Amino acid sequence: MIFLVLLSIFLHQASSSPVNQPLSFSFSSFSQLSCSSGSLICTGAVTPYNGYLSLTSEPFQSNSSYYSATLPLNEVGRVLYKQPVIAWPAMISTTFTIRISRYPNTTDSADGMTFVFAPDSNPSPPNSYGSSLGIFSRSQGGNVSQLAVELDTYKNGFDMDGNHIGIDTTSVLSSFAASLNSTGIDLKSGRPIKVQIDYDGWTKMLYVSVAYHGYPLQRFIEKPIIMSETVPSSVYVGFTAATGAISESHHLLDWTFTTFPLPSYSLKKQNLVKH
Repeated sequence: MIFLVLLSIFLHQASSSPVNQPLSFSFSSFSQLSCSSGSLICTGAVTPYNGYLSLTSEPFQSNSSYYSATLPLNEVGRVLYKQPVIAWPAMISTTFTIRISRYPNTTDSADGMTFVFAPDSNPSPPNSYGSSLGIFSRSQGGNVSQLAVELDTYKNGFDMDGNHIGIDTTSVLSSFAASLNSTGIDLKSGRPIKVQIDYDGWTKMLYVSVAYHGYPLQRFIEKPIIMSETVPSSVYVGFTAATGAISESHHLLDWTFTTFPLPSYSLKKQNLVKH
């Protein structure tokens, strides 16, 4: 009975705006048409290949040899789903597979990737390369209403290490971070890595789980986030990646996403008491 009441309230609210409707999409792989067909908004250094999206440039190759002089530095790429989705009040779940790799014949890499809840569909801010991870402008700071889950592969002076997950809201100084160094998972190993992000709109909790593809997911982050105080009610979701003075490859292999709007807390409380 309670479920039917909540469902009726939800359907009434959802009818007022297309954004406030359940939305689910899935990309099992990517092709040349993924960006050009309008399914995704691809900006910056993003290049679609047969099966995956490369968010920053691939290493230049000629006659089977790689040349360090041609490594693409200070690059940014951003991929967003074509239409806005509801961020709150909502239940959100997304799963994706990434592959971050050092360039051949190199010993270090940088800077990493993010999953982002962005306020608009614009490209990454100017000068958001390197440690800014394609989400914040170096000149303007972080006065933007957005939320990002960073997969950081380089240790800057403010980072715990070069292999961690973090939550970014107003800057890349993560409000919460978890190292993967003791887990056996190396973000820049070149192996496919599965990431799952869940947001519970009732409890206001954000969960992040990670594992090598084919292995059970391990939860590393449980973070209270009040979405209504962090991002607009409708957002664009997707990915960013950046390189700085050192380069690496950032591949997106697959992606599924679901958001299910919820009735407001006041309506929920009122009707639960009544019934």
